[in-house]
Formats: sequence, structure tokens, C-alpha cells
Amino acid sequence: MKCLLCDQDFLPSWALSNVWTRQTLCPTCKIEFVKRGECTDCGKPGQPLCLDCHNWRQQGQLLVTHPLFLYHPPAKAFMRRYKFLGDTALLDVFQTELKKVKVKQDWIVPIPLSPERLRDRRFNQAELIGRMMRGRIRLVLERTDGLALSHLSRQQRLDRDNPFHVTGPVSGKTILLVDDVYTTGITLRQAASRLREAGAKEISAVTLFRSV
Repeated sequence: MKCLLCDQDFLPSWALSNVWTRQTLCPTCKIEFVKRGECTDCGKPGQPLCLDCHNWRQQGQLLVTHPLFLYHPPAKAFMRRYKFLGDTALLDVFQTELKKVKVKQDWIVPIPLSPERLRDRRFNQAELIGRMMRGRIRLVLERTDGLALSHLSRQQRLDRDNPFHVTGPVSGKTILLVDDVYTTGITLRQAASRLREAGAKEISAVTLFRSV
């Protein structure tokens, strides 16, 4: 059997804990789950509440986010192919885990791309992640900047203006935001801020990966 990431032959593990990877990734490319006991607000490894989330809470910007996997080298290799090379079929690697996400909110709202970036990439990676979950997708956010956050420093991310706008009625709705990678948390919080201003009742988030 060949690994979808490195294309090397491997013998699959049939252990129940490895069911999601047994037909897709070799042991070297296995992507690690975020473990229980990490930061309760963002999944950052190390402590029950990380310093960043403590500061966000102090600023009145609580947003509980549940990342599924850690953004280690194999995850970065996945993102290069999925997000930047357009290998969208590779997302099937995570199909089982994404379908397990319990969506109790009214709507799933993916973080949008700017029109320019969407035109270049031809798909929104966050929207495809959200569509693998069992919930109702609503595209009620738009983004006006075309900045590639991967090229910005941490401080530049935190200092940028809010690029999001709400495009439809959200009053009274509970919303699950979806994005690909949680890094500083600013993208999700800026989107959540706009949704709260528009009357959303409750907002939480899921990301595929948590940067470490």
C-alpha cells in the first residue's frame, strides 16, 4: 500500500486507533491528534489555559476553538499539497474525523477567502473542510483583503484591520466557524467579532490543525 503523502509503500496497521489512517498515511507521515488536557480554548499543547487565550479572555474575546490535529511537518506537507497545489482529493484523509465532529450549532460558517485569492486558488480550503462535517453550511461572511497570512509575522497578524463583513442575517443564530490552521487566533476572532456585531447568539470554532 502506498502512502498518499510520501508515496512510499507501507504495511497498514489494523489497530482500531489507526482506522482513519490505515488506507492513507504511513507511520512516518501519521498526523497527530490534539490531546486532551491541552489549552481548553485553543488546543495549544502545554497547559490547560495558554497565555494567549488568557490574554484574549482579559480583552473580552473568548472564543473556544477545537483543533483536530497538530501542525507538525507531516501536516505541513499535507497543507502544501491540499491548499497550495490544489490536491483537494487529499482531504479524504480526514473524512472520518471531520464527520465525527458534533455540530450542534445552527450553521457552519467557513472563513472566506478574498475574491482575488479565491479566483487564483479556485476553491476555499476552509469551505471544503466544513462541507465534510454534518451540518448546514452558510456563506455569510466576505473578506476584503487579499493578504496571505503565511507571509505575515505574528505581530502583523495581530495588528491588521478586520477584513470581514457579514453578508446575510445571522441574528439569534449559533455559529460554528471553520478554518484550516489556528495560529494566533486573530482570523477567527475578527470573524467572530463581525458576527457578534450582526447579532449572532453564540460562536465557537473548529480548525483542522493547531500550529505549534
